[in-house]
Amino acid sequence: MAKKIIRRDTLLDQVYPYLRDQIITGGIEPGRRLVEERLAEELGVSRSPVREAIRLLGKDGLVVEQQNGGVTVYNPTLNDYQSLFECRIVLEPLAAIYAAKRRTEKQLEEMKNIFESTPEEISDNDMKRVYQINERFHQMIVESSANPFLKKMITELRGVISFYRRSILEIEPARKTTVIKEHYAIFQAIKDQDAEAAKVNMKKHLEVDYQLYLAAKGINPEISVDLSLKH
Repeated sequence: MAKKIIRRDTLLDQVYPYLRDQIITGGIEPGRRLVEERLAEELGVSRSPVREAIRLLGKDGLVVEQQNGGVTVYNPTLNDYQSLFECRIVLEPLAAIYAAKRRTEKQLEEMKNIFESTPEEISDNDMKRVYQINERFHQMIVESSANPFLKKMITELRGVISFYRRSILEIEPARKTTVIKEHYAIFQAIKDQDAEAAKVNMKKHLEVDYQLYLAAKGINPEISVDLSLKH
């Protein structure tokens, strides 16, 4: 790991996002033990900001404390992803519904900007940027829902969601192209304030990812979550 920390804001404000980004994009692989002293030496900082950054990563669900007192990068299991899907298939279509009803013109413009920057990023095959664009689009939908409790619940899942999204792109690299089309269908529904279409398109988007993941694991993909609740 190269030393990328420079002294401008607080060291924690630099160490935490750097380590988080490394974990999410695979620079620090799942299951790896994080040693404060080693990380501090690699980053050229004291152990204090590293220790605090690891604490924040634990709150994100990105690292796990072991019984022996050590800390390792979270390594999701199949059951974790199944449980995650059960939550996302309810929460994120719900966010899309309210985003369609409550989005502002400024939020629409930001979503549009995401799409305008995407083709160039994909042509460069910069998977790190693909992860970031994907995450930002989903964040915008949650923010546009204007529901702070819904935002809190989905935000708490961001850690494992980031691992899941990376797994899908590693399984099916071409998925980055079809994802854009699915995102655009969701965006168009939100723009048109068509809450039902926003819900349906988000649900389909999540189901495709889940089916790809299960198929890669040799499991018959069966979507069993009922999203027939009336809104």
